[in-house]
Amino acid sequence: MKKLFVCYLLIYSVSSMAQRASIRGTASNAAGQGIPFLTVTLRLATDSSLVKAAVADAQGDFSFTGLRAAAYRLNLSGIGYVPWTSDVLALRDDQALTLPGPVLSQAIQALNEVRVKATRPLVEVQPDKIVLNVESSITAAGNSALELLQKAPGVQIDPSDNIVLQGKNGVRVFIDGKPSPLGPADLAAYLRTLQATDIEAIEIITQPSARFDAQGNAGILNIRLKKNRSFGTNGSTTLGYSQGAYYPKYNGSLSLNNRTAKTNVFASYSQRQARDWSSVNLYREQQGQYFDQRSETRARSVGQNARLGADWFIHPRSTLGFLLDGSLNDGTYATLGRTPIGTLSKAPTSLLVADNHSGSNRANGNANLNYRFADTSGHELTIDADLGRFHSAGDNQQPNQYLDPVTSQVLSERNYRMETLTDIYLQTLKADYNQRVWGGKLSAGFKLSRVQTANRFQFFDVLTGQNVLNSDRTNQFTYTEHIRAAYAGFEQVRGRWQGQLGLRVEQTQSDGQLTSALQQTDARVSRQYVNAFPSAGLTYQYTQKHRFSLTYSRRIDRPTYQSLNPFEAKLDELTYQKGNAFLRPQYTNTLQLSHTFNYKLTTSVSYSDTQDFFTQITDTTQGNRNYITTRNLASQRVLSLNVSYPFSVAKWWTGFANASAYRSANQANFGEGKAIGLTANVVSLYMQHTISLPRSWRVELSAFYTSPSLWGGTFLNRRYWGSSIGLQRKMLADRGSLILTLSDPFNSQRWQGISQFGGLYMNASGSYESRQVRVNLTYAFGRKQIKAARQRKTGLDEESKRL
Repeated sequence: MKKLFVCYLLIYSVSSMAQRASIRGTASNAAGQGIPFLTVTLRLATDSSLVKAAVADAQGDFSFTGLRAAAYRLNLSGIGYVPWTSDVLALRDDQALTLPGPVLSQAIQALNEVRVKATRPLVEVQPDKIVLNVESSITAAGNSALELLQKAPGVQIDPSDNIVLQGKNGVRVFIDGKPSPLGPADLAAYLRTLQATDIEAIEIITQPSARFDAQGNAGILNIRLKKNRSFGTNGSTTLGYSQGAYYPKYNGSLSLNNRTAKTNVFASYSQRQARDWSSVNLYREQQGQYFDQRSETRARSVGQNARLGADWFIHPRSTLGFLLDGSLNDGTYATLGRTPIGTLSKAPTSLLVADNHSGSNRANGNANLNYRFADTSGHELTIDADLGRFHSAGDNQQPNQYLDPVTSQVLSERNYRMETLTDIYLQTLKADYNQRVWGGKLSAGFKLSRVQTANRFQFFDVLTGQNVLNSDRTNQFTYTEHIRAAYAGFEQVRGRWQGQLGLRVEQTQSDGQLTSALQQTDARVSRQYVNAFPSAGLTYQYTQKHRFSLTYSRRIDRPTYQSLNPFEAKLDELTYQKGNAFLRPQYTNTLQLSHTFNYKLTTSVSYSDTQDFFTQITDTTQGNRNYITTRNLASQRVLSLNVSYPFSVAKWWTGFANASAYRSANQANFGEGKAIGLTANVVSLYMQHTISLPRSWRVELSAFYTSPSLWGGTFLNRRYWGSSIGLQRKMLADRGSLILTLSDPFNSQRWQGISQFGGLYMNASGSYESRQVRVNLTYAFGRKQIKAARQRKTGLDEESKRL
């Protein structure tokens, strides 16, 4: 670390401290008249960070002086005009640049309102992340957040609903910049309730800086929810209908906001009602027997999401805000299972009939209080305090009948009932501070978090129609985790070089305790450890069109509370799931080299080494049973190549292409003939095209493909691909739109994987209603208060910029 810091100082000490470049210009309309009082911002082209901001004078003139040599982008915005962004402006020392123009187009006006006809690209490739602008996607309509992630560049959803990014499954999901505390199953259920109409964008960050939590070896997926920033009272509403192969689904949403010069109050509500179908087939061979399980699940669910928040602009530099959000998800599920059982190469000797019925309800609520301070000289302070609670309850009826496969006579019968209850409490306090100093930007902050979970599992034997508590299979598991973190970072631009150093230190204190009638040696496990997580980056602007970057980071993945609970939970008569209280955290070191051409085409090569890599393993026990647990493997190494390119074929035809190739190797030896040595060379492709047609029509085509890959620790998946097509028609003076989409038209989204581990051969496959026809209607309404906005023309609208 010391050597890296010394190298950093040597590289940047050779450059001059002078900042003498300047940019000047005059903003005008199509008639050549100057546009007064526009908001003008200057940002670094490398990371879009704000450098300076100003307001054009009454003639439309603006200027920035005292600039250092770097690559910039200039942004102009004002009421009644389409926002304007310059190409990359590469300034040299002492250069005085005068822009020819710029010329802004006038927006469509009606009465007292202004509507800007501008569309963001579907995918933006930025220096530190890839942004999927959900609002700009036609085929996103009617999708859930989980379905949208499947379509994101470089992202996969495996059959267990785990999120995989560039071959690594340690992905941390953030909602509006805040990490979700939910485990994989609960997180997937929540993401299914979150609709595309609630989402503004999804940010894919593969190399987070020290400002972010160190959790997540694959990186961060930040889901930014919509928040209307328009002046006056405005709103939008959507209605949607989808038809799958078997059942219909419905969704709708309503959002409102009222913004004045001093406040912005916003609220939203969305709901999804659906009936869904899915199938899972598990064929396994174990100790000379085969078990050919085939099951279908039919579900009914209602998901609701609501948000209420407000921002007070208490000073031109300060904003105080609060946010309340919550979600509810209720569902009932009926799974019909048939499992022929027999000796290999012979007809089945028995048939297991398991028709399970279950119900669940999940509730999630969060409260946030935040403060923002920022000025034009580079000082910025943010403070966030959060309280959250997650509640989940489930009831599962599990009858098991063994029948004669020929006569259907009942050979034996065992019936069970299980009740589960989970409560999670979350408390967080964090602060971040940025300041320009020493010719660069210094950042520092801290975060305190406490997560407490309580899990209760009750198991009943159903005898002669009565529920009899089985205390040997009943347990309660509590888990508490405290994390105290602090970080500091510094970044600087010197001529063509830009460097960044960061260090985050986290102290973790955890305690897990199992209470049950059966005494277990791993009933209580407490841990306390401190880790340092360095990060560094070096960027060289070789020419105006070529930029090279080298980044390094160290990250951690801590086990979830579900994976630590050591008790057995039956999934069916022959399969159960068991946690591992001695599961250790996994640590990942990642090095990435990237090249950007013309600020569009980005190519990166990365290598990651994960030690104590943990994943789900399916193993055998008691002759005919198998169980799922999580274990630490020795290591996982991933070498990846990623290429992203947003392109334009014509003014009316834009697109985005992404190609990822990675080599993943899982290695472990558990003894007793149980070893893992899997290697997969995987290619993942994604492409999207948007075509604008006459009369306000637009067409969007998208497709993804993943070659055979690893799932969990022991499964080798076959290829997986899908596509979608959407058609949009703007109407009602562009206030409304009609969207028709067809997802997975070739019905190709069917998964299959094969595992051979510890004497167990398993062939797993499944599908769901991936092919759907969707119809969505959207309508925006409101009356923007131009007068209130113009009252602020004498000063920079800092609040709008920060929001």
